[in-house]
Amino acid sequence: MNTIDLSSERQTLTFQQALDLAMQYHTAGDLSKAENIYQRILQTDPNHSGALHLLGVISHQAGENDRAVDLITKALIIKPDFVEAHSNLGAALKELGQLDEAVESYHKALSIKPNYAEAHSNLSVALQELGKLEEAVQSCHKALDIKPDFAKAHNNLGLALHELERLDEALAHFHKAVDIKSDYAEAHNNLGNTLQTLERLDEAVPSYPQSPRHQA
Repeated sequence: MNTIDLSSERQTLTFQQALDLAMQYHTAGDLSKAENIYQRILQTDPNHSGALHLLGVISHQAGENDRAVDLITKALIIKPDFVEAHSNLGAALKELGQLDEAVESYHKALSIKPNYAEAHSNLSVALQELGKLEEAVQSCHKALDIKPDFAKAHNNLGLALHELERLDEALAHFHKAVDIKSDYAEAHNNLGNTLQTLERLDEAVPSYPQSPRHQA
């Protein structure tokens, strides 16, 4: 059984134990510790698909999307049916403006796991940026059929509906997003913008202090 010596943790762990520990740090937002463990795993096993993928996710989170694409692509060469890697590759490609390639990656993820709500929601964003608004709406509805309390999908659906000038429907989904996640700043901002477009200014104003562009 392959093991890795983590002197900083004063323990020797199997690869899976090390990966689990790194993911705990990653989820907690301690990206430096997570990255260090992913790198240590890859020093011993350069073809560890899990470590390659998650190191790519950290690169994406840091805005290093070229590196993210490179790392996640390597993970997929090793493990072609790695559904989360296909979806996260799509996210990195979208940030690089490679929207058609991003859509293709999301579709690959969904061909493996059709009920992957996050991939449906992320696909909707890429489709919206391509101007395929009706398809974006359909993707969000698929996400919400799978996961009705998915705040991000409600927000993404609201954005697509707003662009289609279906403002009352957009408003309903922004409301749902902030009801589910009260500290969702982007959804608060979008709610305020939609109320402003509807000339409901008294209702719009309270939404803005929650939004990123109106925070002190």
